[in-house]
Amino acid sequence: MQLPDKAPLVENAVVTSAGELTELVKKALSEGKGAFLKIFAKDKNAKYYVTVLFDSSKVLAVECLVVDNKQTLVGEDAVNLLKSLLGRPMVVDVYSLDEIEMKLSIAENLDVYSETPKIPLDEFFSGGATQPPKIEVPKQQPVPEEKLKKKEPERAPAPQTPQKTSEEPVPQQAPVQKPPAKPTKSGEPEVVVNFVGGRLPEEAFKKYAENIIKEAGRIRGVSINRIEFDANVGEGVVYLNVHVYGSSESTDKRSLEIAEKRLFHIVSKHAPIILREAEYKPILRDISVVLNGEEARPQEIVEKDKKKTGAVTKDGRIQLSVLEDVWPYFSNFARTVVKELETAGIKVNKAYFDVKGRRELEINLSIAVESPFDKPTTEKTIRTILSRHAKQLSSSINRYITVHNVELELVEKPITRQVSTKKPVASGKAAEILAKKELLEKEVEKLLKEAGIDELAPLTEVKKKEAEETLLRSRIEPAIEALKNRVHAELKLIPRVTFKWLKLNHEIQGSTVYVDIEASFVKESVGGLFGAYSGVSDDRIKKDITETIHRIIRDVSSEYSVAIRPRNVNVILR
Repeated sequence: MQLPDKAPLVENAVVTSAGELTELVKKALSEGKGAFLKIFAKDKNAKYYVTVLFDSSKVLAVECLVVDNKQTLVGEDAVNLLKSLLGRPMVVDVYSLDEIEMKLSIAENLDVYSETPKIPLDEFFSGGATQPPKIEVPKQQPVPEEKLKKKEPERAPAPQTPQKTSEEPVPQQAPVQKPPAKPTKSGEPEVVVNFVGGRLPEEAFKKYAENIIKEAGRIRGVSINRIEFDANVGEGVVYLNVHVYGSSESTDKRSLEIAEKRLFHIVSKHAPIILREAEYKPILRDISVVLNGEEARPQEIVEKDKKKTGAVTKDGRIQLSVLEDVWPYFSNFARTVVKELETAGIKVNKAYFDVKGRRELEINLSIAVESPFDKPTTEKTIRTILSRHAKQLSSSINRYITVHNVELELVEKPITRQVSTKKPVASGKAAEILAKKELLEKEVEKLLKEAGIDELAPLTEVKKKEAEETLLRSRIEPAIEALKNRVHAELKLIPRVTFKWLKLNHEIQGSTVYVDIEASFVKESVGGLFGAYSGVSDDRIKKDITETIHRIIRDVSSEYSVAIRPRNVNVILR
C-alpha cells in the first residue's frame, strides 16, 4: 500500500506477541487519528511483507506480499494470514497519521480498503492468535520446494486471484463458477449451507432462503435455482457469504443490473431472520448473484453509478448529494429527519445532506434552523435523530453508515425583533396615562380624606393586582408554548422507549401556573444474546421520564420568571 511521505514513529521494533503489537498500535493512535504498520515476518512456509492501516476503532486495509513468489494478497486473505502470524517474531515500522494523512492513505489505497473486512481492534488482536491456521497462503507455500526444480511453470499460478489459489478454507470462499447441480423435489430451488467454526440450526437458513425466493419471485422474469450460504460461526455472530444462482428471461444489460440490485437488497433485507430464529447476529461479508451464468457483486454495480446532487423537496429547502443507487433511500431519509425535527419544534430553513463513500457511507449535514433551544441542545437533538434513522437505514441497505459532521446555524426568530420594537412605543403611552392617573388618584384621595372616608387604598390595590395579572399573562403564554415544545422534543430522546403522544393543560391561580401533563410511550424490544432490556423495570423508565419533565418545568419557570408547578404528571407505558 502507498503511504504519504512521513517519518516513522517507531522503526525496526521487534515484537513477539499480539499484546506487544497492540501496544504499538495504541501508541500511534494516541498521537493521531490513525496508524499505519509495515510488518516483516515469516513462518516455515514463506516470508511476508504486510502493510496495515488502522483507525481508532478498527482495521481499515490489509495487504500482504509473499516475498518468495511475489504474490499479493488483499482483504480477507491478508487479514487471515496476519492473524495466523500473531505471536510469531515480527519486525515492525509504525507510523502515526493525522486526519488528512488518514484520508489520503484511504484514497490512495481504495482498492485494498474496499476489499478488507472492517474488524474491530479488540476482536482482531484477541481472536487472531487463537484461531486455527485457516490461511490460504500457508497451504500454497509448498511452491518454493518445487520452484527449485521448475521455476518457470510455477510463476503461472502466482498471478491467480486469492479465490482460485486458496484450497484450505473452501467453506468460507465457496467457488461460484460451477455450483453442483443436485436434483430437488418438484423443481424447488436448492439450499446449501456450509459451516465453518461451529453449527447453527439449518432451519434458520431455510426460512431465510424461503423469504429470499418468495420476494425474488416478484421480480419479473427472474427465477432462483440455488442459494448457497457459507456460514462462519463465532461467539454470538455468524459471518455470511451468500451466493444466489438463477436465470432471467431478459437479456437486456440494464434489466439484468436492476434485477441484480433488487436481489442484493432482498438478501440484506431478510438477514435478520437468522437473528430471530437462531439468536446469532448475521454479518454479511459478501453477496454474489449469478444470473444466466454471469456473476455480479454489489461493489461492481456501485462503481458504475455516479453521485447525484439535487433537491428532495419542491421548495428546494432540502438538498442531497449521494450515489444514484441509494438516492431513493436517502431522499426519504432526509425528508423524514427534517419532518421529525419540525415536530420537535425546530424549524428547518435549509439543509444540505452530503453523503460520502461507496461501501461505507458517511453523513455530513449543513443545516440552518430556528430553535427554541440553545445551540448545544439543538445540535444534540439533530445528531440523535440523524443517528437513529441512519442505524435503521444501515440495516435496510446493508451498508455501514455513520454521522460524521453537523454544521449548525441558529437563525433568530423575527418575532423577537417585533416585540422589542413595540415596547418603547407602549411604554411611552403608558407613562403618559400613568402620570394622569396619579394626579387623579391624588385629587380623589384628598377629597375622600376631607370627607373622612379612607376607601381609595382597597381600590388601588385591586387595580394593581389586575395590572400584575395582565403582565403575568403576557409572560405565561410564551412560557407554556416553550414548555410544550421542550417536553415534546426531549421525550423523543428518552432511551428504551418510543414516544407516541403528549397532552399538556394549564390553569392560572394567582401568580402560579399549574400544569397537567400526560405522555404515552411504547417500550422498545430488541433481540439478541441478552434479550430485550430485561434488566430495566417499567417503574424505572417511568421515573426517568417524570424526572425529565420536572427538570424541563424548572428550567422554563426560571427562564420566563413564571411560577410553574406540576399538578399531575401521568406516564403511560405500553
